[in-house]
Amino acid sequence: MEMATSDAEAEKEAEFGASEIEYASYGGEHHLPLIMSLVDHELSEPYSIFTYRYFVYLWPQLSFLAFHRGKCVGTVVCKMGEHRSTYRGYIAMLVVIKPYRGKGIGSCPNL
Repeated sequence: MEMATSDAEAEKEAEFGASEIEYASYGGEHHLPLIMSLVDHELSEPYSIFTYRYFVYLWPQLSFLAFHRGKCVGTVVCKMGEHRSTYRGYIAMLVVIKPYRGKGIGSCPNL
């Protein structure tokens, strides 16, 4: 029964207006544990610290975090590179924690 209570609390916590979500660009080493925690808990593929650092150090302007009431609830880590006289983007990691999925966090028009 504890799990049902926990799920109910998580759902209630995830009730929000779009203006309550704050988006931040990767701001340095203090954001790295937040990204790592989300990816480790929500994605099945394990990544080493070197993988995270590869993306966030080379393309910090292409990594973002979503916060709700101070809690990190989502992240996207990307890169961009030249390919045949044009540029091509790549999404390396995209995570939104379960109670917040399907609520438009990944489609922020402000970024």
